[in-house]
Amino acid sequence: MSTPHRLIKDTEKDWPSDNEEDYFESLFHTYYKHLCRFSFRIVRDKDLAEDVVQTCFVNFWDKRTSTIIQSSFKTYLFRAVYNRSINEYNRAKKIVHEDVSILSEETASVSYDPILELEGKEMQDSINKAIASMPDACRTVFMLSREEQLSYKEIAEMLQISVKTVENHMGKALRIMREHLFLLFLAIFISENSTIIFNI
Repeated sequence: MSTPHRLIKDTEKDWPSDNEEDYFESLFHTYYKHLCRFSFRIVRDKDLAEDVVQTCFVNFWDKRTSTIIQSSFKTYLFRAVYNRSINEYNRAKKIVHEDVSILSEETASVSYDPILELEGKEMQDSINKAIASMPDACRTVFMLSREEQLSYKEIAEMLQISVKTVENHMGKALRIMREHLFLLFLAIFISENSTIIFNI
């Protein structure tokens, strides 16, 4: 009977003194789906994303004795997958269109907002357009923070930038998101009021 895989804590960075294979399998099961989803956002191809992640895990296993983990296994793996995904993206010369189902923290934090009453498709289309309009670095930071739930420190370590730069990218991303959602709400508001006027 196989031993059930345990979930690896996000802060872990040291290999165990024994049972390395079991530990590696636990790493794989903890992060594989998250990494595939992350890679897919860049390469826009499910099979290619899985190949990227699997290759990163194989390389990680082969170089485990010589690789120095300064932050955590989680940050290291996300960085490895990010770098390889970008390489694959550049090689294929594809255009990345983000499709992330996420609201800005301002919209999600209020108890009531008229925007939340909008139909799902209109909201989703506006969110997708907002994310697609973000600069590449800004969009990547937004995706890592909101979808993968990485902390600003983890994102900074992964992208090898300062925490301040991460904060700046997130601030810009949220401003873009708010602007798109506001314009959507305004357009619907005007449309609804125009209908009321013509029906009087």
